[in-house]
Amino acid sequence: MKKILSTLLLVLLMSPVFAEGINKETRNSKSAMEAVVLMGTVVDESTGEALPGAQVKINGLDKTLYTDLDGNFEVQNIMPGSYSIEISLVSYQENKIKDLEVKAENKNAVKVELKR
Repeated sequence: MKKILSTLLLVLLMSPVFAEGINKETRNSKSAMEAVVLMGTVVDESTGEALPGAQVKINGLDKTLYTDLDGNFEVQNIMPGSYSIEISLVSYQENKIKDLEVKAENKNAVKVELKR
């Protein structure tokens, strides 16, 4: 009888710990499902030529990144919402995009043109 009571007490004591582990796992997988990708291309406004090395600053995320050799950038695992981005490159005018809407789709794409 003591053994049964001890086992029952142990099961009751461990239930909240086990349930918390399940809740954390559910929250983490839900966040991962909601996170999306923002990608874009930075080009010269007059020629349409890709601009490698352009700085892309995403306000609200405190992220700064640079375009690759094809003028592309990508930010993974961001939450849907409204963001402002600033794109700059030496000898070009800075371009600011306010309230860029990132939707709950898998990938969101934006094309940014810079003027000389």
